Amino acid sequence: MKPNQVRSYPCREAYGLVFVFPGDPDKADMVTFPDLPGASDPHYKTRYLDRRVNCHWSFMHENLMDMNHQFLHRRLMGGIKTIFLGARKGENWIEADYTFKRSSGSQPLGEKFMLGKRPDATPEDRDLMTIRTEYPYQTLRFWTAGSENPALDLWNVYIPLDKAQKSNHTYGLMMIRRPSIPGLINVLWPFIVWFTNGIFAEDRRICELEQAAYDRQGADQNHEIFPAIRDLRKVIVNNGHPIEL
Repeated sequence: MKPNQVRSYPCREAYGLVFVFPGDPDKADMVTFPDLPGASDPHYKTRYLDRRVNCHWSFMHENLMDMNHQFLHRRLMGGIKTIFLGARKGENWIEADYTFKRSSGSQPLGEKFMLGKRPDATPEDRDLMTIRTEYPYQTLRFWTAGSENPALDLWNVYIPLDKAQKSNHTYGLMMIRRPSIPGLINVLWPFIVWFTNGIFAEDRRICELEQAAYDRQGADQNHEIFPAIRDLRKVIVNNGHPIEL
């Protein structure tokens, strides 16, 4: 191959990943780089996520942002009531807050081990989950009631695999806060992996069914009414760039 047929791109290695900037090289330093302090924090153990999902990447953003779909995980999590607390938004970002109440069943071991020992909390304290899309990345953080630091800190990016963008590769870091007893996280880790693998498998199925419905209908026929998802779609449309076929 001739030298003038080889293209180079600005690259940066961080958090065990290699980030490639495929745009204008002169703008590479102008783009906000992910700040993930938990990835190097010894108080957290990190699991790397690396999976293919056969759907458009925007379905992945919507699936994580909309916690109202938790009833679809009832086989693994029991009955969970999702309570939407509100949302905030900007030009290239949106974040939504949720809390939860268990309506039936018991807390599964994987979830219990992942969230760790709960601190003493006042009656006014409650669990808090904040999900944020800051294009093109997405994060989820979960604080148990009365906690200062998140028990779970998740970061995801969804990379389209072809011009049609009907499949994506998800890369992520799932940071779990370590228990106070040294080494205990390694004993609990197989349960955490089993539990999260089950959740991820169900989410993949949900998103791939949405893609299949879109393909059959030839368009998005959903009448979305949830404000957070409507605003999320605006962020994606206003900041995303279609790939020319």
